[in-house]
Amino acid sequence: MKMIRFAALALPALLLAGCAANPLEALQPSENTATVETAAAPAPQTLNVYATDALMPALQAYAAAQQVTLNVTGDPATADLAALDHTPGDLVDGLDVMSDTLLAAAASRAGITESTDALPLGRSLYGYWANGTVVTSLLGEGGLTALQNASWDEWSDFVETLQAWLEEPEAATVTLSGSDYTLPETKPDTLNATGVFSEPMDRVSGYTAAMLAAGSEVNEDTLTGPLNGVYSAVTLEWDNLADSDETALFRRATLTDLLSAYGSEACQSLVLIPFKCNLEESDLSTEEYNLTGLLNYPVLADAGYLTLRAGADETAQKAAKSAALWLYSSGEGEETLTGTLGVITPWNTASDTTTLGAMQIQQAGTGILPGITVTQAQADALTANEESLREGKRTTAERTAFTEAALEALGATQANTDTEE
Repeated sequence: MKMIRFAALALPALLLAGCAANPLEALQPSENTATVETAAAPAPQTLNVYATDALMPALQAYAAAQQVTLNVTGDPATADLAALDHTPGDLVDGLDVMSDTLLAAAASRAGITESTDALPLGRSLYGYWANGTVVTSLLGEGGLTALQNASWDEWSDFVETLQAWLEEPEAATVTLSGSDYTLPETKPDTLNATGVFSEPMDRVSGYTAAMLAAGSEVNEDTLTGPLNGVYSAVTLEWDNLADSDETALFRRATLTDLLSAYGSEACQSLVLIPFKCNLEESDLSTEEYNLTGLLNYPVLADAGYLTLRAGADETAQKAAKSAALWLYSSGEGEETLTGTLGVITPWNTASDTTTLGAMQIQQAGTGILPGITVTQAQADALTANEESLREGKRTTAERTAFTEAALEALGATQANTDTEE
């Protein structure tokens, strides 16, 4: 497997309003950089794990390579090794990796030098994924690029027009990136879509643009406007939902989500459209990011984290540590991260051996939004808040309730209302 090493990943600099600097200018092939010094002892035969659907393939690859039996539990708090989509927070009594010499050495490979109970597994592109051939058949040549760079008004009009076309096909014109594109008069026989969107596989990374728009001081004043933009995006999805995941045109997810669910071969025809929020210039409290970048760049999202249970006995901790070190410190482990999960590793290597892998590397070098980090509890609260809109009435009261719940979930503080007397 060919590996690419990223020389730098200063992500916020990608979207400086007045700067086009590319922090990934120096890409070069890397040799196997596995850290021999951190190799674990021979793996125990049994490992008690909890893993989300997206991350389970990594643990299964470890088990197959090292002839370990996985005992899977449904409760991350009781697992000796938990693989979560987000940091554990209070969900798991996690082991501080700095308390163990080998784990600390592994953490240093990811640039971690302070106490933490969560080892990151890497980053993965996030946005709306669609079949590239289908998009081209609907919009024609140049339609995909125009869709990727569309404004919010153009995007929302396109979605509503497409939903109406799916229900009653007839020639219809949409404007994307300032140019007109015409949907065909009839629906192709091979197209069985019943709606524009399926339900997202990952909702949390959709808050990235809102958090970046809020700037360095995240409070009610700076975040309420951007969260109203997220509300518009989420309700657009709910109001144009397909009958099933199999009959939708677009799905919001990370690349890791899709690879784990459908396998690499089935995903190679997919293309990525950024997750677009209804943001306005007045919503931006940051000088680092401009409106165009927040609308038109996809997110490079956190793919997940490993946490070892602090209360596990010595044998169980040894088993969990062996798995973590295999992923962090062996060539096979790195191939599992970059190939099976499709991530850019915490030490900035990636695989370009597939179409999507090469596209992810190219996109990371062109422009991305750095994903936010939240706890699993915060993620669950944000997801539940979006689920509450499923049968909503799209009223002002509903929008306000959604925004207030999201502010609470994200830990936004009250704005400083002190005034001079």
